[in-house]
Amino acid sequence: MFRQASTPDLARQTVTVTAIVLAMVVGLLTLYVGSSAVFILFASFILAAIFDGCSKLFQWIGIPRPVALLMSYLAIFALVATPVALGGVALVQQWNELFAAVEQQFGRALEALRDSGLPVGGGSDGDTLSQLLPDPSGVFSSASQAVFSVLGGFGNIFVMLFLAIFISWQPGLYRRGLVSLVPKDKRARFDDVLRKSAHSLRLWLAGVGISMVIVFVVSWIGLWAIGMPYAFLLALQAGFLAFIPTIGPFAAGVIIVLAAWSEGMEMALWALGVYLLIQGVESNVAEPIAQRFTSSIAPALMVGAQLLFGVLFGLLGLILVVPMLAVAQTLVSELYVKDVLGLSLIHISEPTRLRR
Repeated sequence: MFRQASTPDLARQTVTVTAIVLAMVVGLLTLYVGSSAVFILFASFILAAIFDGCSKLFQWIGIPRPVALLMSYLAIFALVATPVALGGVALVQQWNELFAAVEQQFGRALEALRDSGLPVGGGSDGDTLSQLLPDPSGVFSSASQAVFSVLGGFGNIFVMLFLAIFISWQPGLYRRGLVSLVPKDKRARFDDVLRKSAHSLRLWLAGVGISMVIVFVVSWIGLWAIGMPYAFLLALQAGFLAFIPTIGPFAAGVIIVLAAWSEGMEMALWALGVYLLIQGVESNVAEPIAQRFTSSIAPALMVGAQLLFGVLFGLLGLILVVPMLAVAQTLVSELYVKDVLGLSLIHISEPTRLRR
């Protein structure tokens, strides 16, 4: 026989579920209406996590946390500023030349497809390939709004930088402020969940950072070995695009092959071989190493979220959706699945190295 739930228990469960649904609806509406501010704030959290992670490396060798944080600020600033100071003008010039070459080869590729009989653009009927495929402008047109709509481009960068510094310097202050908003009997649990969410974000960044470095090094060596022009810039963009799982590596490969095509078909084939080598190293070396640190996100969920956020929020949504998903997965697992349903999602939400 089934035990019938008492009226107070049923009412409490109904209120809990209703509150969770309403909170999700309000959160989604807030995200959609104030997407620019939300993404800037979350980017600040990511930057703060990077600062905190770098400081832990210094603390590991016995340096006090305040000094370690200052050293992490200076190290990351030097990492960004040094290439700009040494060859900023040349890098910008080379990047413009590389972009022009890729754009030209993209036009050539479309023209070749059109000449072969494929209905790629320019057709009068509605069954052209360009109409069947998603419009890239739908994904990227709102990027400028997402990044620059609050205070302007440089203003947003400074806002993210200062927010990241403040958050990383006193994370406990802001965490206690959030914890104080919940009932007293739930504060210890909520504080634990916030710590786990921050830990999940740091683990995800560590794994992705390792993957980005491996992709950059392998790309640079491979492209330099075949005599590819702009090898450093192409490797750099491949490393940065590795931050975007699934979609980023494919986009990096397309850029590499198109840039090589400007040097001839033979160079394009060599570049395609390098790209396949990069994918092999990433799949068999970088990803297994990264998965020792990161939480496991279902591939279909990841790609679906990337497509949805790319269409709704543009380029910035496409870039930030996966770390947001990693944090949201921890929150849902801890606050709803474990606390409300009384279940466990260890095989989904817990980091791989913790399951062993």
